[in-house]
Amino acid sequence: MKPPSPTTGCRTSRRGTAVVLTAISMTVLVGFAALAVDMGILYNVKAELQRTADSAAMAAAWQLLDPERLMGLPDMSEEISAAIGEASAYATRNKVAGEAPSLRTADVVVGYISNPNNLAEEITTGDPSTYNSVQVIVRRDSLQNGPIPLLFGRIFGLTSADVSAKATAVFKDGVIGFRTTGPTDTVDMLPFALHIDSWNDMRHPAHGPIVDNYSYDKATQTVTAGSDGISEFNLYPGAGVDQLPPGNFGTVDLGAPTNATTAIARQIVYGLNETDLAYFGGEIKLGADGTLLLNGDTGLSAGFSDELAAIVGKQRIIPIFSRVDGYGENAMFTIMGFGGIRILNVKLTGAMNKKQVIIQPEYFVENGAIAATGSGTNYFVYQPVRLVR
Repeated sequence: MKPPSPTTGCRTSRRGTAVVLTAISMTVLVGFAALAVDMGILYNVKAELQRTADSAAMAAAWQLLDPERLMGLPDMSEEISAAIGEASAYATRNKVAGEAPSLRTADVVVGYISNPNNLAEEITTGDPSTYNSVQVIVRRDSLQNGPIPLLFGRIFGLTSADVSAKATAVFKDGVIGFRTTGPTDTVDMLPFALHIDSWNDMRHPAHGPIVDNYSYDKATQTVTAGSDGISEFNLYPGAGVDQLPPGNFGTVDLGAPTNATTAIARQIVYGLNETDLAYFGGEIKLGADGTLLLNGDTGLSAGFSDELAAIVGKQRIIPIFSRVDGYGENAMFTIMGFGGIRILNVKLTGAMNKKQVIIQPEYFVENGAIAATGSGTNYFVYQPVRLVR
């Protein structure tokens, strides 16, 4: 037998090397493929956790708009408890990797953020009366709900992985103005201004007990006689005889100063439209000095009785002023904020001392609200709850 030639030996050696390299390559490729499968699983779990955290934070933040704030009560314990409970309820409604996650109490933080656009700002918990934010962390890790088991990670010595997601939802106060969000959108602002002293006295009466003769039932959306714990105020005549000039009952022009009764009647029922706001450059808001000047109108008359009666039980925004100069329709109101109210009762006929437009403080969430960058004064008008981080 002839010995193998040098050329044949080289070919055999190369074939053996190729087999070894192929085996190694296949092992690496299988490993990477297995890792890719686990990474895909973890990516999907992370997405599910984030959706759960987002919905839980949003739902929880709405719980902070509670009637007790309207009553002027400083204790926020019930609202905080409701926010934590709502976050937990929403979390358990969303399955993550086939299981409904539960939340640790420490992973739901209720507090205050002055500037939601500042992602570096921490939630503060010093003053519960200012709380406007809820942060939620949903976990699948060793701390809560257990880590996610890996299918192929054990090839590399990994049997499971910790995954979590965090979301923060805020409703922004410090509203300084409004704009419409579309051609058919309106801003539900009444053309009647209220003095800041009267607003404060309505919330914290300085002259005796609160007036509380009406109650609003959210279930039936009706107003009935009886107390609901939220103070009331008679918007007619305006902010009070001592705070208004002769010939004006607090009516203001929200648009071109035409003094048209038809324009006021429309605004009472339907709010401000794009044409009204065009007079102010497309949006009505406080200036750099924190004020806005509005022309006065001739007054709140029985001619608007039907329009006001049509919005009994409805929420509205009213301008709040700090001073007024001039007389009658030449009066000029210095607006320094906007308040959220609900109309409870209207009677504009009969003797002057019997006429009334009864209002009470109420939350008003407006899509077109413009908020200051930092913290602002709260008159129960907010931007909608939104995710900020």
